[in-house]
Amino acid sequence: MIKKIIFFFMFINFSNTYASDHQGSINADKSLLISEIAEIYQASMTYIFKNQTLINQKGSDKSGLFGKSFLLNIKKAYRTKFNKPFPSDEHILVKALLRVMIEVMESNRTLFYDDDIQFKGFIPAIFAFQLSEKLSKKGLGLKIKFTSTPDMIRNQLNHPDLWEVETMKKIQESALPRYYDDKAKYLNKTAQRYFLPVKMQTFCLYCHGKPENNPLNKNRNKLQWTNIDKTGFPMENWTLKDFGGGISIIIYDK
Repeated sequence: MIKKIIFFFMFINFSNTYASDHQGSINADKSLLISEIAEIYQASMTYIFKNQTLINQKGSDKSGLFGKSFLLNIKKAYRTKFNKPFPSDEHILVKALLRVMIEVMESNRTLFYDDDIQFKGFIPAIFAFQLSEKLSKKGLGLKIKFTSTPDMIRNQLNHPDLWEVETMKKIQESALPRYYDDKAKYLNKTAQRYFLPVKMQTFCLYCHGKPENNPLNKNRNKLQWTNIDKTGFPMENWTLKDFGGGISIIIYDK
C-alpha cells in the first residue's frame, strides 16, 4: 500500500513537471517563431530599402525582385544582417509568409517596369501594408505592420494601436531590444504579439532627416533646397539618434 502511495505521488510530480516543461517548450517555440517572422520581414525591408534605385530605375533588369530570386536575396540579406542561418520554412506561417512576399512583388511588377513613373513609392512600409492585407485574406491569423509612435507616423494605415503605443513607450524608456507578449488580445482573440524596434539608418534620413540629407537637394544651391522629400512629405528633421519605430507582429487565433 505504501509503495502504491509513493508511486502515485511520484507519478503526480512527474506529470506536473512534464506539463510545466512541455508548456515552457511550447511558449519558447512560439517566441522563436514570432521573432523569426519579424527578422525575416526586417531582412526583406533591408533589401527593399537598399534596392530603391533598382525599383525606380528605367530599363533595368529587375528579375531579382521576383520569385525565387527575390527569396534568395532575402535569405542572403538575412544571413548578412543577423549572422545566422535562415530559419526553416517548414512551419506553415513561415511558408505562407514567403509565398505571400512573392505574391506582393509580383502584383507590383507592372509598376516596377513602368518607365513613365520615376518614383514608384514602393517603400518598406507600403510593402508591409500590402503583405498584411494579403495575409489577412489567407485566414492564417498572422499580421505584420511597420509602425511608429502616433506623432511620427506618416501613413495612417500603419497607425499604431494601443498595445503598440504602450509597447513602444516601454521600449524607449527601458532600451529594450524587443518585446514579446504571449498573453495579448487581438480582435478579442487570444494572441501572441511581438515588437522589434528598428534603428534609424542613414537611408531613412533621405526622407525623414534634414534638408541636407535630401537627395533632391544634391548639387543644388542651399538657397534652393527643399524640405519636401521625394514622396511628397515634409521632412521631419530626424537624426540617427531618434526612435525609428519598428516591426509589429501578431499571431492570433483564427
